[in-house]
Formats: sequence, structure tokens, C-alpha cells
Amino acid sequence: MILQRTTAERVKSISQRALLMYWRRLADSRPYPAPAEFSPDARIHDPKQLVIWQVEHDGETRRFRARHQGAHVAEVFRDNWAGRSMDEVVPEFGRAFALQSANACVLTGCAVYTIFRTRDAQARPIDCERLLLPLGERGNVEQIVASLQLISLEGEFRRDTVLEAFDANISVAFAGVIAGGGG
Repeated sequence: MILQRTTAERVKSISQRALLMYWRRLADSRPYPAPAEFSPDARIHDPKQLVIWQVEHDGETRRFRARHQGAHVAEVFRDNWAGRSMDEVVPEFGRAFALQSANACVLTGCAVYTIFRTRDAQARPIDCERLLLPLGERGNVEQIVASLQLISLEGEFRRDTVLEAFDANISVAFAGVIAGGGG
């Protein structure tokens, strides 16, 4: 996967763009804000669409462990992720991409924005927009906040069954890195 350099204007979702702007304001002149500072009001972004991943290091190995999973995410995946790692919970069809983009977020200290695409029964597009925001201190990314939003302007989907559509037919419509809060 090749991540393009992009800007906040590329983020389609109004609430994800608001979350990105909130993250940037908190960061101020730093690359990213500290985890303790990050607590967006529900008016900025729906917490039901968020996952918070704790970044764990074991030598050269990096793992992402779920600290919070919003209700909409739990409904889509039909599973409780609390305390489980990303490589355990993300389905095989999206695992490599999910891990690669999370690692890019940690390594660059930048926001990562991606759009996964599938099709409904009438071949109309359904997108999953995913925004990853790094949090940390002293140059170390300690957490990643992930916002997941399902959008279809033309088609139809149900949260409790849309995962099957992605499993059957998934493509990456966009993958980009957005400069950090202080960048």
C-alpha cells in the first residue's frame, strides 16, 4: 500500500474532519496531542464510531490493543474487542491493510486517512472511511484513535451485515497521510 501525502480537505466526512481539526488544535505546535488531552465532545464526533488502540512494543514487534470500541463498530464486527489485539479482531480480508496503516500512523506520527470500498447488491458503492490519529508524548505514539464511518450516497447497507459485502469485494479507494498537528 502506498500512502499519498494529502490535506485535511481530502477527508470527506464532516465529523471526521472536525475530529481531525480538534486533534490539530490540541497538538498546537507539537506533532500530536497526549492521550490525556484527547476527549472530544460527542458534538464533535460520535464516540460510537471510535476505537482507541493502545500501542504496545515488544522489541521489534508492535501490537495494537483495543482500549475502547464504540457501539457502531461492535455492531458491524459483532464482537467485543476490549483487551484484544488488532491482529486478533480484524478479519483476514482487511488485516494486512489495517496493520500497515496503523504502523504508518505510529512511524510518521501523522494522521492516516483511508477509504475502503465495496458494493451493495445493485453494485452501488459503500465506503468505509477510516481516520487514524496518533496520540503520545515525548516523541512516542502511545495510542491511535480510529474513526470508522460507513457511507453510501447511492446504495444501501445495514451495519449488522455490511461486513459480508466487504469480505466478498473490498478495494482501497484512497490511502493518505495528513501532516501532524504541529506540521
